[in-house]
Amino acid sequence: MIYTAWKSFAILAAATATTIHAQLPAEVTDFKTMTGPDGRTLRFREPGLCETTEGVKSYSGFIDLAENKHLFFWFFESRHDPTSDPITLWLNGGPGSDSMYGLFDELGPCMLKADLSTEHNAFAWNEVSNMLFLSQPVGVGFSYGSKEEITVDLAALTNGTVNGTAEARYPVADYQAINSTNLAAVDAWDAIQQFYVSLPDINPEIRSNTFHLATESYGGHWGPVFMNHFRKQNDLHAEGNTSQKHHLDLGTLIIINGVVDYKTQAPAFPRFARNNTHGREVNDTVADQMEFSLRMKQGCLDYIDLCEATALSLGEAEGASLLDDLVCNTASSLCRNAVELVYVQYSPTENSPYDVRDHSVYPQPASAFPAYLNMGEVQQALGVDTNYSAPSNSEVLTPFWFTGDFVRSYPLSDLVELLDSGTRVALIYGDADYVCNWYGGEDLSLAANFSWATQFRNAGYAPLVVDGERYGDTREYGNFSFTRVFDAGHLVPFYQPEAALAMFNRTIHGLDIATGEQKIHDDYHTIGDAKSTYSQKDGNTE
Repeated sequence: MIYTAWKSFAILAAATATTIHAQLPAEVTDFKTMTGPDGRTLRFREPGLCETTEGVKSYSGFIDLAENKHLFFWFFESRHDPTSDPITLWLNGGPGSDSMYGLFDELGPCMLKADLSTEHNAFAWNEVSNMLFLSQPVGVGFSYGSKEEITVDLAALTNGTVNGTAEARYPVADYQAINSTNLAAVDAWDAIQQFYVSLPDINPEIRSNTFHLATESYGGHWGPVFMNHFRKQNDLHAEGNTSQKHHLDLGTLIIINGVVDYKTQAPAFPRFARNNTHGREVNDTVADQMEFSLRMKQGCLDYIDLCEATALSLGEAEGASLLDDLVCNTASSLCRNAVELVYVQYSPTENSPYDVRDHSVYPQPASAFPAYLNMGEVQQALGVDTNYSAPSNSEVLTPFWFTGDFVRSYPLSDLVELLDSGTRVALIYGDADYVCNWYGGEDLSLAANFSWATQFRNAGYAPLVVDGERYGDTREYGNFSFTRVFDAGHLVPFYQPEAALAMFNRTIHGLDIATGEQKIHDDYHTIGDAKSTYSQKDGNTE
């Protein structure tokens, strides 16, 4: 049997980390189990890891959606007022990237040191909100459909540097079952429903029903599609559909360096490659080739148009036929290989498409969490009995690639519907990221045709100021904002933690993004339901 590299990574991390021994995780039986009215369950325990603030608890476990769908979650209470603070769901992108990236490398309560010990993160987002980290779709991280035990030859895996064998138990899933963002949204809704139904048993003191969604990278797809699906399910609940268990008070959507609409954002690749604020440029010949591949007849943009036209001609929203999938898959491959990835091939060797600055000067995330999550004592505390697979699962990504989900336009349509419904949306882009660069993010913000788009486009930029320091520029009107963050790569909360926490706090509390002051735009109070809670001050932690 062939085991892919993402599975082998877990054993490799366990075998090479100095404080870890490769071992088969012990089975876990002491969960507290909550059963919902539809028979779905949530199993949890209190791990006592990562968060060291006195009196602040966390809960980890699995949301069991079906016999072959078990999603791992880790929930952290707010450090200051968990009873009344909102709940925010954090999702990394991929598709196939685990939200443990965000937890350990960006905005969680702790950061990992080189020896895999944890240290307190003063700028964690649970300073102002209860935080839920969900590993989705099924097959990502510890989430599983079923489990499989194998024996690994360590010498073969490590080119002879480590001898012997190791036993492992891996999560596996039906990876073809979820091959679009729309399908992933259904499982996400069911998971959040079960979480809220179980919350009174997890912690009855957490009573806020306000729900926010923050996400990153391919989260540009997750965020609009998931949040709009949630909104529509809420409408069914309001109409008396008894299959909906819990009505959510939907708050805000935050997208960090997200790819929402590839057709709108792809033209920014040659522009950014040719000239960006950090001086990492390719020569004109390379940039010209990227531009040509983008706009030539039957090139990237033409094939995206053909993808959408094929779907419309078949009467499909996302592609239920092999023909549609083939056309959209071809568009994805052409755009990425002939336009986007050309820069990666010809850019300076010391940089990364996720941060184009010189890495010998600017440190990058350590991403030590796979080794940490393969420690036996950590697995036992979390309540997991599988080895931790690679933080990005290519087997989850592949079906999305096959259907061309990358280039489909429905996430932008959902974004516009959310804006028109009154949901506050904040786009945040670090200006050192190439993959989802700020030029494309700005173009996206200006392309969204919601009801007051003209007023937004006419709004000027204001300096993003936190504690007297300028971190970027923000364009904001009503319930929509776009922020360029200076000197930040793809993972903005890692590079600019103070600014990221301030923007998060300001967004979820209805404050002006640039200044942290109470919003004064009268138009915001008349958009949709205008449910945001207003605070009189920024509330940024010292």
